[in-house]
Amino acid sequence: MIARELPVTEVSRPLGAAAVPGLPGGVDLAAHGYVEQEFLVTGDRWTTRVLVRRPADPARASGVLQVEALHPEFDTAATWRVLHPWMLRTGGAWLGVTTARVTAASMREQFDPARYGDLDLPADVAGQEVLTAVVRAVRTGELDLLAGQPVARAHLSGWSMTGSFVRVLLGEGFHEAVRLPDGAPVLDGYVLGISSGGAGPAGYPPPPGQPVPAPDDPRRTVGGHDVPVVEVLSETESATHAPVLRPDSDAPGDRYRLYQVAGTAHDGTGPSEVLVNAAQYRAKGLPTGSNEVLEQRSRTRLDLVARAVVAALDAWVADGVPMPRADRFAFAEGSDRRVPDGARALARDAVGNVLGGVRTPWVEAPLASYWPYATPAPGGCVPSPFAPPHLDAQVVADLVGVQTPLDPAPDRVQRFTDATRALVEQRLLLPEDVPELPDPENPGGRP
Repeated sequence: MIARELPVTEVSRPLGAAAVPGLPGGVDLAAHGYVEQEFLVTGDRWTTRVLVRRPADPARASGVLQVEALHPEFDTAATWRVLHPWMLRTGGAWLGVTTARVTAASMREQFDPARYGDLDLPADVAGQEVLTAVVRAVRTGELDLLAGQPVARAHLSGWSMTGSFVRVLLGEGFHEAVRLPDGAPVLDGYVLGISSGGAGPAGYPPPPGQPVPAPDDPRRTVGGHDVPVVEVLSETESATHAPVLRPDSDAPGDRYRLYQVAGTAHDGTGPSEVLVNAAQYRAKGLPTGSNEVLEQRSRTRLDLVARAVVAALDAWVADGVPMPRADRFAFAEGSDRRVPDGARALARDAVGNVLGGVRTPWVEAPLASYWPYATPAPGGCVPSPFAPPHLDAQVVADLVGVQTPLDPAPDRVQRFTDATRALVEQRLLLPEDVPELPDPENPGGRP
């Protein structure tokens, strides 16, 4: 396997760089003592690109590597968006791999032909094959993409379409097939985020040449493996996940957890301005789509719980400390509000908030009534050029969470504080992330 580093120039920067001069948003890596590098990596019959972010000072490196298959939509780094504050605090490294053929083609032919002209992901090569080969080469030392910094543990997480990517990687046996020379796993833990195994083709996009599995196909349900596997769902995915629900487990060959985060929707994985990919496409005059809705958008944050979940996953792998368990959502017989086709209504309280699941402060207080589906603004919900064919304006809006503020209760701030403390004690919220919670006195305010 061969790696070639791509230089940064005035006219050519990585797609999805941590920050780009002249464009809003992004993350200043230098301020956190981090560096970014981009490589073209060539393996058997394919060439992909790999983005790496790591501590500049090797002494700060924790040895924990977070891996992700970059999202087909503009090659965005969904795991980086969710986890970067925790990684930057703890000295973790991050590695993103381009695995979507349609995205590689766009990078090669539209975005920057000079930079990405050698990208080549053939139609008959599964993205899971590419990713596991790259991670194995990094862990064995065949590729030095981390400037010599060791990897003690590597975890793979995916969100939305890349969460389904992880489901397929596990269901098709890539985890068992690709091993380190001593037989140990290449990846030590997995997180499937905001991906429903029951959501038709989106829940299990099969490898090249294979049909979409039937709704009752056992591959859609997470099975037992020799490393922990965790699912983190919002209300959106939970409404279609019922056919593939399974119990939590501490068995050595089947360590598994499911976390359903109350008051969150599919689009609640952190501030959108963290990622600059779409802005880079717009700067080149390329289309990007839109998701404007009629209601007030929810400001709740599934990513705050997800960071604690990944930290707990790492402790389970490193120290054998089992992850906490959480209640599940309950289903209702019906709903007086529209529920998308194929989804089941979730049981709700008197103000319309979901019952069960991970009890977040914003629903325990509560600050507002939260709903996981929106109404598209006329002409304002346009699928991106990378979206699956089934997406229309309503499907785009059904990924957007909305909120209806409630009249303030006199004890709301104290209830919010108590719920925050309880979530920290449950190890489902990191103390360092408490300041990012919504303002209990102003649900439309921060973050």
